[in-house]
Amino acid sequence: MQHSRNRDLDGVRGLAILLVVAAHSGLPARWGGLSGVTLFFVLSGYLITSLLIREWDRWGSVSLWRFWGRRALRLLPALILLLLLAPLLLWATGDDRLSTYPTAALASLFYVGNWVRIAGTDLGVLNHLWSLSVEEQFYVVWPAIFIVLMTWLRSRALAVVLSLAALATFYSVWTVGSAIRLDISTETNAFALLLGVALAFSLAAVRSRGWELPATSPLVPFVVMVAVSAFPGHGLEVDHPLFRPLGAVYAVVGVWLVYAAVSGHSRVVGSRVMVFFGTISYALYLWHQTFINSRLLGEHTTPRNLLLIAAAVLVSWLSWVLVERPVGRLRGRLRLDQPSRRQQEFADARDPQAAPRATPTT
Repeated sequence: MQHSRNRDLDGVRGLAILLVVAAHSGLPARWGGLSGVTLFFVLSGYLITSLLIREWDRWGSVSLWRFWGRRALRLLPALILLLLLAPLLLWATGDDRLSTYPTAALASLFYVGNWVRIAGTDLGVLNHLWSLSVEEQFYVVWPAIFIVLMTWLRSRALAVVLSLAALATFYSVWTVGSAIRLDISTETNAFALLLGVALAFSLAAVRSRGWELPATSPLVPFVVMVAVSAFPGHGLEVDHPLFRPLGAVYAVVGVWLVYAAVSGHSRVVGSRVMVFFGTISYALYLWHQTFINSRLLGEHTTPRNLLLIAAAVLVSWLSWVLVERPVGRLRGRLRLDQPSRRQQEFADARDPQAAPRATPTT
């Protein structure tokens, strides 16, 4: 069984962004925005928790500052580039939302955009960054909770996270409130992240017992996710009450897909095309909706949106090559992949002959 980052997991990330982009473009993937974002959440919950578990098992603790430093180097460069260039786009197109852009930019930079929107402030071309706010809030809170679990409740950690995931899913499906709160609040989307967390803990428990789960091809859940994302819609008034129940369905399929990508391989899921979109997925998420929601090229039509998405793909690739990847190399200089002094002392005490090894990365 594979346990590190692999091409199929990159392909899963690629599928998530393609579903979101297809839905926003006007192509017949009516539910792609919901399924794609939910898949992103499941994958994030799994990957981050897997890294935390491996760091704990290797070093006996988690270095929060190094964890947060790695997250900042991964997320902030592309976001800051967007926030610096977006007002130029608004100015060039004569968009009157330029006057309120500073509020939108600050809300996005500090990852509270979802709550600012719930409070009634429109973020214009940055409205879609609500999901990044949810993820970043998870990155801030979850490692601290993880440390508490592993310190005081390690023998029951799996039961605790499974219970939390079940309760969060039940809450998301059955809670009531305003449409915008149900759609973008942190607590109504936490279930997908927690299901990814539960998957990571479950697979770690299986490994610790020396069990082998059957390998399965990710192609089947891949096709299922695409098919259910293309389920016909009937307008927002009819569709909106289905968002929360369908979100739970997409999250379960997402868990299936992530597990399959970890345990098996598919030439389709791990193809160069899917891996390419997985690699640029973060920047593409930032840019494609910014372009679509702008006043570039006039009225919103599917051909116009597809043309802007093609431009966003190019910008996203440039962002990866010129900004994200070079800044990512600073991890080595800043020693963010190396153990802290406390962690190294733990490893030396446990195995004096063991050579220092870098913290797993994502």
